[in-house]
Amino acid sequence: MAVVELRNIVKRFGRVTAVDGVSLRIGDGEFYILLGPSGCGKTTTLRIIAGLEYPDEGKVLIDGVDVTNTEPKDRDVAMVFQNYALYPHMTVYDNIAFPLMIRRKKLGLTRSEIRERVMEVAKMLRIEDLLSRKPGQLSGGQQQRVALARALVRRPKVWLMDEPLSNLDALLRGSRRS
Repeated sequence: MAVVELRNIVKRFGRVTAVDGVSLRIGDGEFYILLGPSGCGKTTTLRIIAGLEYPDEGKVLIDGVDVTNTEPKDRDVAMVFQNYALYPHMTVYDNIAFPLMIRRKKLGLTRSEIRERVMEVAKMLRIEDLLSRKPGQLSGGQQQRVALARALVRRPKVWLMDEPLSNLDALLRGSRRS
């Protein structure tokens, strides 16, 4: 894990200020929640940390390194989107393995090691029996678990979740929080 710092982040979309002077520090290994009403800038703040949006003002630091203008692929951040962002043409297994497959050479992983990691997170999230299905064949809660698995399998420095528990069943929700 890593230390994430936001320093006076401002993000505007035209005349609308979505994020207004946000500063925070999330320590290594801390679990931090952004809570507020719809439209208050929670998702935009997460997207800024991930590098999917660039702030109009302020700085983003990960482990003390300024990543404000760094491409998302170079931040070692995984994000679980509110809409899951699963590839509909790929199986659950391939969706989970995808971030490892595209970084396979860089990470020095064999196909066997990738399979091991996929199976480990699939078991943890109780989706082993879904690995051959496509996202369209899954419930909303199952799709969300696949999206969580895809983020976990990477073992990133920073893990961001936008509405991560909204579609998980009550039993699994409780086990993920503990």
